[in-house]
Amino acid sequence: MPITLILYISLPSMTPEKSKSSLTTFVHVIIWLLLGFALLFYPPFAWSITPPTYFWVKQTFNLILYAIVFYLNAYYAAPVLLLQKNKTAAYVGWMVLATVLILVLARIVEVQLGVLRDMSLLNNKPLKSNYSLDYHLFMICLLVMVVSTTLAVLERWRADAQAHERIEKQHITSELALLKAQINPHFFFNTLNNIYSLTFSDVPVSREALLKLSRMMRYVLYDTIQDVAPVSQEILFLKDYISLMRLRLHDYTRLEFEEPAVDGDYMIAPMLLLPFIENAFKHGTSTMSQANIVIELAVRNKVLTLAVFNHISHQKDEYHFDKGGIGLVNTKKRLNLLYPDRHHLIIKEDLENRTYHILLTIDL
Repeated sequence: MPITLILYISLPSMTPEKSKSSLTTFVHVIIWLLLGFALLFYPPFAWSITPPTYFWVKQTFNLILYAIVFYLNAYYAAPVLLLQKNKTAAYVGWMVLATVLILVLARIVEVQLGVLRDMSLLNNKPLKSNYSLDYHLFMICLLVMVVSTTLAVLERWRADAQAHERIEKQHITSELALLKAQINPHFFFNTLNNIYSLTFSDVPVSREALLKLSRMMRYVLYDTIQDVAPVSQEILFLKDYISLMRLRLHDYTRLEFEEPAVDGDYMIAPMLLLPFIENAFKHGTSTMSQANIVIELAVRNKVLTLAVFNHISHQKDEYHFDKGGIGLVNTKKRLNLLYPDRHHLIIKEDLENRTYHILLTIDL
């Protein structure tokens, strides 16, 4: 099937819109000239006789027939009859009809131009019957049908893959919007209540908290519109989030977090790390027993590493990471779509000791 691969790689697309472009047309013409030369025009040069002029006219006519059937099959018959309506019998009938039509038309041209007669005289062989089968023409016709059908199937697969990718990207966008919506009202109002309480006891801290909250909202609303954001901004966002969440912690919960150092100007999908940290605060805080939350974040040599450890609060009967918010499943999907083969995620849950570990590495 090397011809199929050559055509599939060489043709930019089998869609009608792209086929109208001059570049695509040029590629199509070049490929047909090469195939025509290899299949129809080159072999006669190895013969011991010199074919008559009308022989080349007949070969050119055959090449045109092949091209017409190829595009009819690739653009209409295979996509509509075989792939859309799944009418296998109708498609087989089309293939038989197209093959018979090519053989009949080619034979009519041969007879009208006298090619059969002249070739018989040159070869010193009896004249072939007008109703005899041209096996060489028949095999090339089958080859054209098989190649065009294969290309139509490959194009359908590619279109389906692109459609699936678009849907997944839209899903990612929806998830990001969901994450924003989740942060905006819930986190915003809870933090405002904490800041309001601070205004009675520690005005400087309340002012700093307001500044951090404002910076976070600006990042969520404006800086995450693009597909990627600087790692430095993402880290600043996480720092502000952790600082504001620290205001809500009780004495029983101990938080460990150090500002990471970044050794380069890297880019990352915005708000990709927040669900892991958010769930540590959601399920790892306690007002009755000692609990620890440890967050380690590092960016070195184009590799981001996030490690999150937290105790599962005894106030939680069950620890469901996916309950509410964007969830672990959706976060994994984002990672798989945005960083395929460029990330590694390890999650360990110890139900006996009620601990939860997450280790994420991303090749930026």
